[in-house]
Amino acid sequence: MPEPFTMSLIWLGQTAGAAIVGRLAERGIDRLLDGPRQVVLPPVPPRAEPRRHRLGDVTSDVDITVRAALAGRRPVLLAFQTAPREGERTAGVTVPMVLGETAHLTLPRDDYLISALVLDPPAELGGKPVLHGVGWVRHWVASSGTDRLTIASQVPTPQLLEKLGLRSADGTSPFEIAPRTTPAPRLLPSAGAAAASAAAAAARHAAAAASADRFGRSAQRAGRPRCRAATSRFGSRCFHPPFGIGGTGLCMLHHNALNRGETVYDWSSRQPIT
Repeated sequence: MPEPFTMSLIWLGQTAGAAIVGRLAERGIDRLLDGPRQVVLPPVPPRAEPRRHRLGDVTSDVDITVRAALAGRRPVLLAFQTAPREGERTAGVTVPMVLGETAHLTLPRDDYLISALVLDPPAELGGKPVLHGVGWVRHWVASSGTDRLTIASQVPTPQLLEKLGLRSADGTSPFEIAPRTTPAPRLLPSAGAAAASAAAAAARHAAAAASADRFGRSAQRAGRPRCRAATSRFGSRCFHPPFGIGGTGLCMLHHNALNRGETVYDWSSRQPIT
């Protein structure tokens, strides 16, 4: 088997040979044409010189934003670890940032596993940080431009921490999980409050009916007949005169409503008129 250096030379020779063959083929096309080709190209504006890197110091720019359901400027800890090759163990590097902001970083080009931990500092000296969210993304950092990444965090659970290696088999962890808040239960009205509300509604209906009854009696004393329908089930009596056809005692408005199939209530009995 050839040595790696020899293989590199073979590859370099093949590449150079392909380039020479391409140029010869291009010249052959020129000979088939009548005279040399005349190519007119528009003027090309000068371009900025591309960013150069020294070998061994090739980097790329990455902007990282962490998204969480929490509000406020909580601390966030970013952890960078290159994806390990077979039989290799890689060390990680941590970078602090603030939730709601964007971290502008320059990284050596590689395959990264980037984790985000949304946490609160320990409440007391020697205590554990309180973890509110955890998220991760794997990204190949090798662009000449600026990559923009968004890491969405999840609510931590013991099972998730154990899966990520942040919780040992005996249950110990360098973090405390923030207690999950549940919405306060909606209080149902007590039996006494419900009875009081029903009594108040019945009193309002009775007062409306008494008012309508007084108005109707005064109209009857005045000798003017009125429609026997109510404006609603517990509403006042209709003020219009009866239609006078069919003996229904209804005005034109409620007579047509009854023919259309609408529910019309009798003012005296509060029952639907059939």
